[in-house]
Amino acid sequence: MYKRSATLLAAAAFIGAALPVMGAGSASAAGAFKCQPTSHSYVVVKEKAAVHSRFSADSKVVDYVYKNNKVHAYWDCTNSSGNPWVCIGSCHVDDDAISGRWVYRGYLRG
Repeated sequence: MYKRSATLLAAAAFIGAALPVMGAGSASAAGAFKCQPTSHSYVVVKEKAAVHSRFSADSKVVDYVYKNNKVHAYWDCTNSSGNPWVCIGSCHVDDDAISGRWVYRGYLRG
């Protein structure tokens, strides 16, 4: 059964099917998160917007993006608090791990 499931997922990924991810997040998370692949360009509207290692304002800041610069989102997620985030690079999203370069969606226009 595992081999068949893996084969079906690989086939879906190969043809570019959008597979949404939902999970419980970490043990400390209050609820579930929801993510889906996207391909959308945004413009930064905040003077200096933090780029985080996960989709939480409490996570480590790894970089900044600046007002009027364009960014491209590859994943669109809502965290357990209901806040929208997008991943703009090095994205890894599955039930077990979330990482990448995440920007709060409220700091973007598009």
